[in-house]
Amino acid sequence: MIWFTLAYPETFSRGSIALGAEPMDLNKVTRVAAWSLLAAAIAAHPVQAEEAGEAAGTAWDISGNVGVTSDYRFRGISLSEKNPAIQGGVDVGHESGLFAGIWASSISRYGGSHTEVDLYAGYGGSSAGIDYSVTALAYVYPGGHGVDYAELMGSLGTAIGPATVGVDLGWVPKQDNFGGDNFYLAAKAEVPIGDTGASLFGHFGRENGDVYDCKLDWEAGVSYSTGALTASLSYVDSNYSGAGEAGRLAKAGAIARLTASF
Repeated sequence: MIWFTLAYPETFSRGSIALGAEPMDLNKVTRVAAWSLLAAAIAAHPVQAEEAGEAAGTAWDISGNVGVTSDYRFRGISLSEKNPAIQGGVDVGHESGLFAGIWASSISRYGGSHTEVDLYAGYGGSSAGIDYSVTALAYVYPGGHGVDYAELMGSLGTAIGPATVGVDLGWVPKQDNFGGDNFYLAAKAEVPIGDTGASLFGHFGRENGDVYDCKLDWEAGVSYSTGALTASLSYVDSNYSGAGEAGRLAKAGAIARLTASF
């Protein structure tokens, strides 16, 4: 099994643009309604995705997910102003180990955008009981200005008894919207609670470079899966105490999530 997880999710401060609250307007309401309709439409047609995978042949695998979270955190900092966010994605994998996908989330206003779209592709495999993957990601903010950027991610994972443990390393090289290198290193673990369908999970990360100076973030929680649904509740915090909105959005919080996979 290839253990590949994009840590969406958690955050860079996304360059020098601060996240800020805005009064709710009609355009924002329309965007939220559109997200809701998209999520409902995808969730209502999982059979079509399955048939597409079968039509493409057994060498390919197509999967997707839609969900809602009470607060979209990326590397310890809220990107949704501590408000709920609608999220979803589609992944395509090949038996060779190649994969690609798209994932999106509603966010608070950032550089003129209210949506984050992550495009990614990479390669993963397993050797000597260790799962690995290397991924290139593009973080795109439709309608935003000067905020898109790219990141390279590496991931290692293995099983220790019933638990799975791993590490993630993210590198944002110097580019148009980043003045210099930025690194993120995180350790993660998940332990099932017997055969109950529930698991304990957590991670501890450190970010350093162009955006943050030795920022730490951590999360611990419990999840429960039944069929295509997974619900989780976790505690998220960081040591970041910057001035203004960024500092407020990095404070501790409880996060509830519900995701449907197909």
